[in-house]
Amino acid sequence: VLLGITVRDAMATTNLRNNQKWQLVQYPKGNFEATRDAKLVEETIDLEKINFDNNPDDELSLEPDMVVIAVDALSIDAFVRTMMDEGAFHGSIKPGSTIPAIGYGTVLKAGPLSKLKKGSKVSGLMSASSIAFVKSSTVQATAQFPYMKPSLSLGYMGVSGLTAYVGMFVSPREYPQQGETVVVSAAAGAVGSIACQMAKLCGSKVIGIAGGSKKKDFLMNELGLDGAVDYKDKDKSIGEQLDELCPDGIDFFFDNVGGPTLDAVLEKINLNSRIVVCGAISQYSDGTINKKGAVVGPSNYVKLAEKSSSMSGFVLTDYMKGKYLVQAISYLLWHYYRGNIQPHEHVEDGIEYFAPSLEKMFSGSEHCGRLVIDVSGSLKPEG
Repeated sequence: VLLGITVRDAMATTNLRNNQKWQLVQYPKGNFEATRDAKLVEETIDLEKINFDNNPDDELSLEPDMVVIAVDALSIDAFVRTMMDEGAFHGSIKPGSTIPAIGYGTVLKAGPLSKLKKGSKVSGLMSASSIAFVKSSTVQATAQFPYMKPSLSLGYMGVSGLTAYVGMFVSPREYPQQGETVVVSAAAGAVGSIACQMAKLCGSKVIGIAGGSKKKDFLMNELGLDGAVDYKDKDKSIGEQLDELCPDGIDFFFDNVGGPTLDAVLEKINLNSRIVVCGAISQYSDGTINKKGAVVGPSNYVKLAEKSSSMSGFVLTDYMKGKYLVQAISYLLWHYYRGNIQPHEHVEDGIEYFAPSLEKMFSGSEHCGRLVIDVSGSLKPEG
């Protein structure tokens, strides 16, 4: 596909850029399948012909507050699946549209109302593509921190770290205390792996829940947790493993999963415990989260009353301004530079891995930490 140019022009110009983008083919029926529900489209774009006149008859005419970005890297986030259904909380993607994704890159062209300049390094909500066309309000200038690789803006210094901080220290009525027992679900994931380390810094006993021997080994040997539950264990249920690892009950639960996992933990909470609902990935993969009456809720919710306990939830964007943002950034930087928290990443090389990686996230992928797609090749080790 050639946008606004002929083949002859393509051979003559030096402003051509190849763009690969993942489009949604259809609303998934059940679990997202990359080969069925999405397709990778390739096109050639002439940057010289892009303008910001907002001319509806010109497909290369953008709104004056938009920017064109050369994408360096993208993250794989569970919320993207929730947008693949009609009536989604985060907004719905229409079939034929480019799938959204959080990423960072360099501004190639900027509209007069964008408040950004060519060459600016930006991060935020973009698209699963090598070149992104977005409203400038969805991205912001990327802070450059010394001795920190840029991909951490997608995770530790971005959504993952900020989410873990709010879930641990802002949303609950009391953060984890020394000597308390803390349980974290999806503990080997982008948010969970950071939340676990935060709880350890509070002096708590920390138990992580994840699936498979590789992730269990990661929790015990990489994160140094006090115990790990393997929800894929064929011999013992989650509840039975929690009985062994938490004989004195559970004081704090950072939940990324929901469903039966949440129920198993509620059965074992102590007096004045705190449950934080960060996510419910068990309800995302088949679109259950967007179906009224279909979400699997906690049947053991009465335990909250019996134990004078609380359950709170949060949306990160509600806390990303003012004192909470400053506090979170300060905390994350302090512990990163002192080596108290180690961010973990798994990098896939190439935009072609975006949709397959999103599918694997919901089917038991063995990656640990933040899953990153290296779009431009900038994350490859030198030499």
